Amino acid sequence: MAGVGYSLAAFVVALLPPPAAAEEVLLFAGAASQPVIEEAIPRIRQELKIEVVPNLGSSGALLTQLRLTHRGDLYVPGSHDYLERAIELGVVDPASRTDLAYLVPALLVAKHNPKQIHALADLLRPGVRVALGEPRTVCAGEYGLRLLARAHLETQVMAKAGRAPSCAAVANLLATGAVDAILGWEVFAAWFPERIEGVPLDPALIPGVATIPGAVTHFARDPAAARRVLAWLASESGRAIWARHGYRTAPPAPAAGEGAPRGAGGGVDGDPGKAGVPPLATTAPLLSEEGG
Repeated sequence: MAGVGYSLAAFVVALLPPPAAAEEVLLFAGAASQPVIEEAIPRIRQELKIEVVPNLGSSGALLTQLRLTHRGDLYVPGSHDYLERAIELGVVDPASRTDLAYLVPALLVAKHNPKQIHALADLLRPGVRVALGEPRTVCAGEYGLRLLARAHLETQVMAKAGRAPSCAAVANLLATGAVDAILGWEVFAAWFPERIEGVPLDPALIPGVATIPGAVTHFARDPAAARRVLAWLASESGRAIWARHGYRTAPPAPAAGEGAPRGAGGGVDGDPGKAGVPPLATTAPLLSEEGG
């Protein structure tokens, strides 16, 4: 009889419906927002009961992935320029656009500025190692290029500068001492407060302020869940995380001159390399470099 009881129990269990799968949102996010995304994921899981699966990378590479695979629910690039391209390409729903934080281009150096770099022209001194994100796929690199152009130093500095594949990678280069200076976002100094500091620049050189936006893709598996995640990132709870990691949650005063750059040449599918200027690598990375 016991065997019959066990068989009946197994039969009943087999007829039960499988446990409901947790809602899942695949988030394509530029590495410019990596620290925030990493802290927000467990909070979203707890509060919304939604599992966020991040895919961190350079904004241009992520946009190319979305276009080719039609897989991904949310796109949070490192600047509004890439979201506008995604809208033009029909990848995201423009009505879902939500601005999350603001980024200011900056010249950054090692803590206490041992190489005494006080201006963009100092990057040309012999022995000064400089890097930036690849301008054709990394938002910070694109803005860095425009910063150099405003100072009429684009050709000279780019001839010696190394290129990194993401925001995390370029910040790591400076934090680990692989280079002496980088062009990036001012928030990098908040990522590594004991290792990195910013160098004040003439506001007229700043090419504009970038917005970190987010939008739901047109091929999202569960658009409602994706919108809930995006709304949480823009909520009071989300803004507190952005602010804690050094991001601006309100737009700074506009800089003199033209607005934010529309984009550098090369497009989102451009070759990230350039002859004679190979990308730099770093050792002992402090942030995941899979994530720009």
